[in-house]
Amino acid sequence: MLKHWYQAKKIVESEKKSNIEIDTSNVKKYDVVVVGAGPAGASAAYFMAKQGLDVLLLERGPFPGAKICGGTSLIAEHTHKLFPNFWDECQCERIVMQQAYWIMTEDSLLSTSFQSLKFTAAPYNRFTVKRRVLYQWLVDKAISAGVTFQCNYKVSEVLFDGSQAIGVQISPPQKKQFFADIIVLADGANSMVAEKSNLIPRVSPQNISLYVKETIVLPANVIEERFQLAYGYGSIIGLLGYPTAGFNGTSSIHTFQDSININVGMTISDFSISGIRPYELLSRIKNHPFIRPLLVGGTVVEYGASVIPEGGYYAIPEIVHPGLMIIGDAASLVNGTHGINLAMWSGFFAAQAAYESKKKRDFSAKKLFLYRTLLDESFVMQDLKANAKIAKLQQDLPYLFDLYSKIANETAFQVSKVYTMPKKAKRIFIFKKITSMQPLLKMASDIWKVIKVVRG
Repeated sequence: MLKHWYQAKKIVESEKKSNIEIDTSNVKKYDVVVVGAGPAGASAAYFMAKQGLDVLLLERGPFPGAKICGGTSLIAEHTHKLFPNFWDECQCERIVMQQAYWIMTEDSLLSTSFQSLKFTAAPYNRFTVKRRVLYQWLVDKAISAGVTFQCNYKVSEVLFDGSQAIGVQISPPQKKQFFADIIVLADGANSMVAEKSNLIPRVSPQNISLYVKETIVLPANVIEERFQLAYGYGSIIGLLGYPTAGFNGTSSIHTFQDSININVGMTISDFSISGIRPYELLSRIKNHPFIRPLLVGGTVVEYGASVIPEGGYYAIPEIVHPGLMIIGDAASLVNGTHGINLAMWSGFFAAQAAYESKKKRDFSAKKLFLYRTLLDESFVMQDLKANAKIAKLQQDLPYLFDLYSKIANETAFQVSKVYTMPKKAKRIFIFKKITSMQPLLKMASDIWKVIKVVRG
């Protein structure tokens, strides 16, 4: 496989000469420079340092996660394998015992929910955690392993010697240069460093989503009462249909110790087509008759936005170059709502490749391709490949979430409504009602397309 890729790619190491004057005299050279201190970058730095590599971790913000709003969820099994018993160290908020989905229209809601006591014992299933807490914890672990960490260093581009990456250029006012045998780009979705360095193409508006999020503070006991949770346990609710105003976006509610997060997003191209502003979607959710009561008395303490790669497996760029690897969101390693766990694992695999390259003193793309091989052999790429057709399905069926949310709610309404007509007549009435919303053959065709994608 590696030989085939290399022949096909012919990493004929295209001349990526830097336009910046490079001065390597009297400058310390690291084994690895990691750009970006998010989950991918911090994890990569940590595992590299654990294997004896001299690592510099650079963060553009004043502290890890400075520009991040709210929280997220951690998949326990994935995280536990990398950081055993992480829940004893990382300040997680709630143990997620309940996973629910609300299929919504403007005046109704069809819910499906699952909760289990099996999720309340180690190794658990999922946790909610504040992003800044998680990012800082990962960076602290990296520092304790020997990583040199620097904040307020914004990398503008990669420095090359021919086609070989040899360092990074820091934006003004510092104007510094840092050099290393290996450069790892972990600067997040829509990586400007990789793009400016001609390592990846510009991301299509169809392949990147804009998400907005609010953090709303409520007393812990109020959250538990309204979401029907036992003390210390949490819920994650996926919202489908109405929240994204007819487009195939996603939305969710996460519960934390004394706050909840509401987030919603869709592709940048859909925002452009619809003319809807992101905050309008958020307002749409908060004012829904079945969500508004959950927020009564709450105080909004944070509002933020972020971009997330949505292109899936076939939108992943070339992530291995001479002397350089791209990891995490910068590599478009996002599978639906799963991003942080994939980011940490990509950092782990990059660390293995960096260690082997250092051991052999071979920093070619061919040697570093071990990173891509490890990804391909893991759940990361296997899951991404299995879900590769989802993005195309959503483009082919732009009405999928909206129309079928309406059909599901209308069906539930008609089944629940008591009529004076005979039951047989009611069944015929419901059938005609539903097929007037979407013809039966078209509905069957849509369902078959979804089944084919789910089957992989």
